[in-house]
Amino acid sequence: GSLAALIGIVTLVIGATGAAAVLVGCSSGGTQPSDFCKSVDSLAAAVSQINQSYLSKATISAVETSLATVSAAVKNVSMTAESEFTDEVDAVKAAATGLDKTVAAAVDQPVPANMAAARTSMSELTTAVNDLSKSTSESC
Repeated sequence: GSLAALIGIVTLVIGATGAAAVLVGCSSGGTQPSDFCKSVDSLAAAVSQINQSYLSKATISAVETSLATVSAAVKNVSMTAESEFTDEVDAVKAAATGLDKTVAAAVDQPVPANMAAARTSMSELTTAVNDLSKSTSESC
């Protein structure tokens, strides 16, 4: 129904930006990337993946799996974070927490306000991860 259609539209838009985050990630030649660079790449991939998951009652287990993957990736980024990227990492952590809460609310009660909040949270997380990827692109 309209729930899948709304998330589907958002998924297409955000999926494109999530893919950009993967491409911008830490992939320069030469030296081996640090654990932090690898964790940023993993997080970008996880965000890209969650943006491909349609949110509906039928797909909740897939969405929850994607959320768990994002949460683990955020934790890994946080643990390996380099000090010059503290602001970007904090923004990612805040956005991931917000996404977890708003998706849970949208699944429990798929009303327009909850759907809008989940779309906003997905966009905020994607933006935060893109910002982190851009910030780390030279050092990674």
